[in-house]
Amino acid sequence: MIVHLNTAGHLTLAEPDDFKRLHCAFVPPASEAPVVRAQLADRVELEGTEAAWIGLDWMRSSASEPRAAWLLEFDRMIEWAMSRGWISPDGQRVKAHVVWGAGDVQRP
Repeated sequence: MIVHLNTAGHLTLAEPDDFKRLHCAFVPPASEAPVVRAQLADRVELEGTEAAWIGLDWMRSSASEPRAAWLLEFDRMIEWAMSRGWISPDGQRVKAHVVWGAGDVQRP
């Protein structure tokens, strides 16, 4: 899964069926982190410029069709992240690394 932020500030969940990897891909460069922080609002919280905490509710609601099978795989991914210490203490966010200056995500 890729949490993608374009230059217009639009946040999307790309590759929602890829449960084996997760990262944030932001088109703006890291030097624009303060602006990006404001664009992300309560959906994603930056931790410096290297990592981000992604809201699980936002991820679920951003999946094109969160079917029962998708939710099962998503929960498995989150359980694995929990075993690595990548879930926030309140259980509401998952930690992922951030790639700055990313290109636009290709749509199928």
